Amino acid sequence: MNPSSNPLIMLVDIFRSPSACFLALYQRGAWGWQPYVFLILTPFLFWGAYFEMVDFEWLKQGLTEQLSVTNPQQLALLDANTLMASEIISDMAGRTLTILMLAFWFNLAAKPSQHQHGFWKWFAAGAVITFPAVLGDLASYISALLKHGQVMVYAADLNSLNGLLKLPLTNEWSQFASSFPLLLPWYITLGYAAVGTWTEFERGQALVIAALPWLAYYLIWALYIIIF
Repeated sequence: MNPSSNPLIMLVDIFRSPSACFLALYQRGAWGWQPYVFLILTPFLFWGAYFEMVDFEWLKQGLTEQLSVTNPQQLALLDANTLMASEIISDMAGRTLTILMLAFWFNLAAKPSQHQHGFWKWFAAGAVITFPAVLGDLASYISALLKHGQVMVYAADLNSLNGLLKLPLTNEWSQFASSFPLLLPWYITLGYAAVGTWTEFERGQALVIAALPWLAYYLIWALYIIIF
């Protein structure tokens, strides 16, 4: 298989030929910054458009009713600019932290391999693995547009499970659902492609490495909610 011929083709190959994408990334690790830049820019575009569309008085009324129960201290922060900045920063920080943790995990899990790659090479792989979130941002924008902005801020992001469930802030599973990525199977598939392309591990081992950090994290979180 031939690697992607240029950075733009590499972005396309994330969806049509992940192995070609990771072969290109293996040869040119600096290309990994391109998907990362897209991942931290698209939240600006989506949340900016969302707060342009939404009826803020309607949004504020709905959030006030829920925050008065869950977190009264945040009621003073209910203005459009603060909320928009909060959502953008949350997405940027969350995506960056996810990529860093994936890089740490893959770098550690691939230590037994005879093909060694540095932390930043795995960081580039993590950016590729989470890149489908850009499509989630686009889907979120289209959904909000079709609803004329009449969707609560915690249910607007279709990258999360709560984009479908729309659990209110008063529900104990709301934060879990808002964090759980709807595209998780896709992320695991791309992680599997990365490990399979960059190491000599068997398919089963590569799949376990790709899936384990996601499944372990959300299973522990779910058990914590159930028990406590």
